[in-house]
Amino acid sequence: MTDRGSALAERPQARDGFWRGMTRWLRRELSGGDLQSQITLAIAVAAMVPMIVAVCVVVVYQGIEYRDASQRQVQTAVRLGAGALDEYLERHVQAVEFAGRELEGRSMSRADMQQLLLDVHGVYTSFLTMTLADRDGVVIATSQRVDNVPAAWPELHGAAIWDRDYFRHAMSEPGVQLSGVFQGRGFGDDLLVAVSRAVQVDGQAGYVVQGAIPVAVLMNRVQSRVRTSDICLAVVDAVGQVVGSTEPERWPSLSEAPAHWFGAASQPGVVAEPAIAGWQIVGALSEAPGVLGADQATQLIALSTLLMGLIVAYVVGRWIAGRVNGPVNGLIREIRTFDLETLSETELQQRDLDWPQEIRALRAQFMTLLAKMIRARDSQNDLLAQSEELRFALHDEVMSRQAIIQEKTVALERANQTLERLARIDGLTGLCNRRVFDEELTRSWRAAIRDQQPLSVVLIDVDHFKAYNDHYGHLTGDDCLRAVARVLDDAARRPGDLAARFGGEEFALLLPRTDLAGAVRIGQALVSQVRELNIEHVKSSTGCISVSAGVAQVQYSDSATPDKLLQAADSQLYVAKETGRNRCVG
Repeated sequence: MTDRGSALAERPQARDGFWRGMTRWLRRELSGGDLQSQITLAIAVAAMVPMIVAVCVVVVYQGIEYRDASQRQVQTAVRLGAGALDEYLERHVQAVEFAGRELEGRSMSRADMQQLLLDVHGVYTSFLTMTLADRDGVVIATSQRVDNVPAAWPELHGAAIWDRDYFRHAMSEPGVQLSGVFQGRGFGDDLLVAVSRAVQVDGQAGYVVQGAIPVAVLMNRVQSRVRTSDICLAVVDAVGQVVGSTEPERWPSLSEAPAHWFGAASQPGVVAEPAIAGWQIVGALSEAPGVLGADQATQLIALSTLLMGLIVAYVVGRWIAGRVNGPVNGLIREIRTFDLETLSETELQQRDLDWPQEIRALRAQFMTLLAKMIRARDSQNDLLAQSEELRFALHDEVMSRQAIIQEKTVALERANQTLERLARIDGLTGLCNRRVFDEELTRSWRAAIRDQQPLSVVLIDVDHFKAYNDHYGHLTGDDCLRAVARVLDDAARRPGDLAARFGGEEFALLLPRTDLAGAVRIGQALVSQVRELNIEHVKSSTGCISVSAGVAQVQYSDSATPDKLLQAADSQLYVAKETGRNRCVG
């Protein structure tokens, strides 16, 4: 923060400290029980009200002037930032457009495509990476910055990007597409913005060329035009998500931009300016301007006048109140010398004082009250001594009973935890049992119907397992089931996936957010992985243990139920067995 920014941050704190101290002083004087404090406060308030009104008028007027100037400064900064963003993104859009036209204009081998990416990246070095993917979303060419020099990264060839929004938008929309902000993977975990374009081959999208711009570089470019740290700028993409800001703690990346930033009812102090492709630049002061931020010299004079007037009014009020309230203060001083913990009735003697009759009568009444309090105090001390003995005895008994209860409670909780775990886990394979699978299927079914997301189930059956058990024995059969269970457990790698033993030699795999094609690929992989275990099975035509798998995806209809999903998967499993086993059918 600059010196000016530090000063602006310290001034509100100093003002707040002054007013807090003033408030505490007024509260103390107002709550005082003596006549002197009440008279002093009345005189001080009567003198201060006109001065406070005058100071408030000056402060409010200058605060309005300061806010207007700050608003104009923010508007200028936002316009400059929007211009910088348009210019910067337009250059990269042209770069991706050029690469796309080159790929469409002539037939290229993959080596030529790789070299084209490196050539374009060599000119537009602000791209963090550039990639070329086929229509299936598989990367076939890459370029990344290594010591600011573009270089291919063969290790990422073959990586899948079909799930990225920028790939899907490029495949479905014509022209160059500008994505929202997303988390990088493969080349690092930077926050990125993608510029992508589909490459037409024989009249349809055959490839997608893409360049990734780091959000940090983008924000540095925007901020370089503003050249002030007093203004916070944020870049918002076309879907209303914050791409990045100059103050990440205040407006973090990937967060939703508040609706009150935009439109006619925008928040005061926040300015939004449209930019390229529906993006916007939003700006506000780094620290909201306070009321006392315009003319500090005038405000200092006003505050000094207010303070001096308060001091003078307080001193005069104290002098007048002291002349009126002297006898009362004398009684108060005498009372303060008493120690109520050790005071005895013999100390409450009558004294010949030159005080008004009313004050002397008040003293006599107070001394009578103190004598009653002393007698009550002595009685209370006796009762407290007796109750303390009873309290210790009761405490020992309660602690003994609590220890017994705690011991029994801990034993009961451990037994309940053990029963709960045994009730949910299949003892042979360590997978979840049928009960847990049914509960998770019902929960995932409701979530899929609510969110209109795919949900698939894979049923797996070990081929010729009864013959395997009869030939090799039940212990070996158990080892075989555990080996197959480990393969299923490894396949359920995503949050929400669930592998369970369905019963006997049957297993089930629950795959939320997975369509039929994806579930079939997983089922085929399971079939292959079990076969690769190469567990000998002389009673099988394959010579080794194999499995059959049936796959089904939830159908969104009024008559659809979780049981019908299981029936559909079981029907596909039956087809797999009837058509030769050792396969996955969906």
